[in-house]
Amino acid sequence: MTRIPDLRVGVGFSNGYDAGAAVQRALEQALSRTGRPALTLVFATEGYDPEEVLTGAVKVVGNSPLVGAWVPGIIFGFEVYARGVGVCTIGGEGIETVTHLERTISACPFAKGEKAGEALIEKGGDSPGTVLLFPDGSSANISELLRGLYNAMGPDFKYIGGGSGDNLRFNSTYQFTEEGVGSDAVAAAVLRGINFKVELDHGWSPAGEPFTITRAEGRRVYEIDGIPAFERYTALVRSCTRNGFPYYGMQYPLGLPAAGGKFIIRDPLKAEEDGSILFVAEIPENTIATIMEGDAESLVVAAGRVAESALNTPATSKVLILFDCVSRYLLLGKDFPREMEAIAGSLKPEIPVLGMLSFGEISSVSGTPLFYNKTIVAAAGW
Repeated sequence: MTRIPDLRVGVGFSNGYDAGAAVQRALEQALSRTGRPALTLVFATEGYDPEEVLTGAVKVVGNSPLVGAWVPGIIFGFEVYARGVGVCTIGGEGIETVTHLERTISACPFAKGEKAGEALIEKGGDSPGTVLLFPDGSSANISELLRGLYNAMGPDFKYIGGGSGDNLRFNSTYQFTEEGVGSDAVAAAVLRGINFKVELDHGWSPAGEPFTITRAEGRRVYEIDGIPAFERYTALVRSCTRNGFPYYGMQYPLGLPAAGGKFIIRDPLKAEEDGSILFVAEIPENTIATIMEGDAESLVVAAGRVAESALNTPATSKVLILFDCVSRYLLLGKDFPREMEAIAGSLKPEIPVLGMLSFGEISSVSGTPLFYNKTIVAAAGW
């Protein structure tokens, strides 16, 4: 793609009480830099009615393309806000965008992914672009959704995004485009006329010998090495109790070997009464895995590394979009500002930044779109 010299990007944020007024204030900040946008990206946290957010946004940007979701937290000014509305507007001659909202994605994730991909191509054609994806982070097999989407759209696109969610209460969450608001949905956009360099990293390392997922279905693992999953996991991490499982699951996720000696992280979510373990994302049966470990230092170093690499673009970056796993935020706690500082260290002050805490991250750096956990994805555009 050819760089557009007049690419304009603006960001804005408000945590005012009224949803419509908050999104309008945020958009006023962003639009002062872009004028009428080709795409508006909107992140809203729990506590803001998504219909009111969308209505307020449309009053400002009209019927121009818009995509967004409820998120656990918003990254703005290298601070994380558990309440607020953040926006990013992208404009400039030659920027083209189409959006699509695909509902009830849990019913048949692969077919729904295909349908979403077909709709995006029907609306905008099949010329290369970047696909932004915001699926419901808790209701569907997102890996299967991505396989269906890729089956319809193919390798000429880049894919980035994050799973949407509430503030860890696992209630309803919302996704939206200018078409409307959905839940158990994926909000998607194809953006053309802007280049993105995308990088990811997580900072986790293997902490033991490999083992085999001997019985699994979707997000639920029943057996590890032929032993009930919770029993085997407890032996692997030592002293894990059912009541303490959320702590151990956050500290000791699973790693699935990937190309180049790297690992895809899978977060344990819940120890079930039947001895199985529910994970945030699917783990295929007969997969080889290992327990992973990390600490504040390794996670912070990884964040700085991924930002530095993403911002090493052929031309000056005009925007940085971040998808940062909410479990990293919870695990780092008081050290999370260090992660933000590590990212800011690679950034020129004039580059607009907007990010979301996510329930899983999406990237196609490996060639096909994959769903990650405990990872940070950085996309620098120019």
